[in-house]
Amino acid sequence: MSYPRFRVAGEGLTSEKICGKLAIEMQLTTFPLAVLSFLVPAVLVPLSARAQTPAQTDGGPVKTMSLSECIRSALERNLSIQVGDQVDFGKSSGAEPDVANLSLHSGGRLAVQGAEVDVHRAYGYYDPFFTTTVGQNFDATPGGFDPQTGQTRGDRSIWQEHFLTDLSGALPTGGKYDLSASGARITGTRVDNNTFTRVNVGHQYRGDAAISLTQPLLKNAWIDAGRLLIKLSKKDLKITELAFQTLVQDVLRRVALAYFELLAAREQVKVQTKALELAQQLLAENKKKVEVGTLAPLDEKQAESQAAKARADVTAAVYQAQLAENLLKSLITHDFGEVQSTTIDPSDRLIAVYQSFSLPESWRQGLENRPDYLQAKAAVERQKLVLLYRRNQIYPSLDLSATYGRNGIGTTTHRYLESIDENDYAKYGGGITLSFPLSFRNERDSLKKSKIDAETLVLSLKRREDLVKKDIDDALKGVYASYATTQATHDSRVYAEAALEAEQKKLENGKSTSFNVLQFQRDLTDAASKEIKALSDYNKSLHQLYFNTGTTLERNKVTLDLK
Repeated sequence: MSYPRFRVAGEGLTSEKICGKLAIEMQLTTFPLAVLSFLVPAVLVPLSARAQTPAQTDGGPVKTMSLSECIRSALERNLSIQVGDQVDFGKSSGAEPDVANLSLHSGGRLAVQGAEVDVHRAYGYYDPFFTTTVGQNFDATPGGFDPQTGQTRGDRSIWQEHFLTDLSGALPTGGKYDLSASGARITGTRVDNNTFTRVNVGHQYRGDAAISLTQPLLKNAWIDAGRLLIKLSKKDLKITELAFQTLVQDVLRRVALAYFELLAAREQVKVQTKALELAQQLLAENKKKVEVGTLAPLDEKQAESQAAKARADVTAAVYQAQLAENLLKSLITHDFGEVQSTTIDPSDRLIAVYQSFSLPESWRQGLENRPDYLQAKAAVERQKLVLLYRRNQIYPSLDLSATYGRNGIGTTTHRYLESIDENDYAKYGGGITLSFPLSFRNERDSLKKSKIDAETLVLSLKRREDLVKKDIDDALKGVYASYATTQATHDSRVYAEAALEAEQKKLENGKSTSFNVLQFQRDLTDAASKEIKALSDYNKSLHQLYFNTGTTLERNKVTLDLK
């Protein structure tokens, strides 16, 4: 039995896991996007110049993980990879499907193993079938006058000990073979018709050895039910492997999306924390000014309101980060309770690396690599096998048969075997058998139904092809739009920082109001949040494009070996 294996070029790691034999060899990189083949001279949009701060923790252990490490953990521990899951292509990009029935279910690694067993079982069609029989019979017949011959026959008592051995099976040509050997020893007594005395008949040995062959010439000649089952089982295995590959790519896509969502959520906590610091700082300054009478109490209340809102925003941001972390944990482990108290600290950074894509080339990649499309193609090929079988079944049965053997007869075992060896009593023969139903109704209607099924699958393949192209086009537009948004939001955040700094100086010089500073603080917080979201959306849109073009495994340097 073979097991799916995951391999990634570079430093290797092989281990036996609780969910099954999954060998994973991975090269961990700080940021895999930087080494992609599509990379052009990079334009980096950093989140901010401030240093990274530790992840929010509840006192439990902190585990720093890169995206590559999360992917490795998912390949080792994600239970969906083992038992299967649903992949919805219509909703994978966040939109409702515009056509129905676009979901694909994969049974996971166990389904692949089950399909392998089905192929092995189908080859049992060629397994020889052995039969042997050993027995003893007693036959007593009365004597008397026979009116047909006019003779008087004495009674008889016959004992017969016999055996039969037979080996039969199927040939790759559709023919059948049968090897048989039989023998019997006859003993007993009879009444002599002349002397009317009972005499012993002695021992008589009879038997034969023969081979028989039957070869279909029309129906079941080039394909029959057994050979069809073998071909279909092999095609079903291919389809199951493709479904499993789709599932693995989807899990990796979801891990990447969850990882960048967690990165963004953690950055949002920093942004809201910084906004709280600014609000508290302004509140403290306003209190001092109110105490000395240089500022109206209303300005202090406005600052207090802003600080209270900032505290609420920090709480909401922390909660969203916790949800994002839980989602990532659920994708990279088979025991959530085991890792619940551990805090995942993403080591990658939220940056935007510009990549250029060609729509025709992306379409080509999708139609060559996307497993769900290849699965639809395999389903069409599978139905062609059924059509081949149904066309063959409308022919009449015309079977050529031949038999050759040797009889053995003797009063001793030696003489019995000698007569077979010397071919003293040969037997052989052959013939042609023709048979067919008078109407062929079942055969003709089954062929018509198979043609309808084939046409349905061809149209489904065309629909899947259109879906692949649409998904890729949508994803490409999403990549370019989100990258442009990262640039715009970066500029917006830089301008908001400069505007706040200028307004704070004006307030210090008495040329502005606390209300204006609060507004500029809110603008900066909003701009920084939008920049984080844009960076996250861009990275997620890249991984969505990899999934839509069927290159997720290649982009993450994962090799899926099902052999």
